[in-house]
Amino acid sequence: MILFSTALAEETAAVTEETSSWLTDVFGKFAEFPLWGWALVAALLVGGLILWRVVRGAKKTVWTTKMLSLGAICMALTCVLAMIKIFRMPNGGSVTPASMLPLMLFSYVYGVGPGLALGAVYGMMDFALGGWFLSVPQLLMDYPVAFAMCGLAGLFRKHRNVKLGLTLGVIAGSIGRYIAAVTAGLLFWTDLTEGAAAAIVYSLTYNGSYMLAECLICIALAVLLGERLVRELRKAA
Repeated sequence: MILFSTALAEETAAVTEETSSWLTDVFGKFAEFPLWGWALVAALLVGGLILWRVVRGAKKTVWTTKMLSLGAICMALTCVLAMIKIFRMPNGGSVTPASMLPLMLFSYVYGVGPGLALGAVYGMMDFALGGWFLSVPQLLMDYPVAFAMCGLAGLFRKHRNVKLGLTLGVIAGSIGRYIAAVTAGLLFWTDLTEGAAAAIVYSLTYNGSYMLAECLICIALAVLLGERLVRELRKAA
């Protein structure tokens, strides 16, 4: 009986430790997030909500202000979701609970141009909150260019079927971000692998391993919730 109790206690301790380790890995980014970063996220959320409340009944002359307020809210949501790491890659990149989706929803509602701009701004904010800097071209491809590609979701905004249009938009935005990430990888891995060919294969495989999962999660949530969210955003616009 004593041996059984000891074994059970050890098994329970092991499970608890494993669960704790998993939670730390998934949500650990919250603990590392700087205080000024939280202040920025809060300012985006509160400022966006205040602006939207102020101008929601206004006419076309302040439509741009509404766009900015909802854009700030989408950026804040993306920032928070990006801190939850379902799976973290060793050399950058991770799978999150659809952190790209708020940017893509904004792009789907307002169009490619505003979506590209919002994504680029978010990319620079993401870099400022703890990004990698290896070179200027790498920085541009990994952050403002990569996240600007979420704006490609707006290519299908006029599709009659919102679910299908949004799904195609998510795929387009994900492919765009994937191409940017692969390009950034080539800028780094070419010097560390046996020539450009090896770097291309490695970058395609490495970035595809997490971008595919991220894309599928975004598609699943877009199909389940996207139509309603788009409808609400269009009302707010």
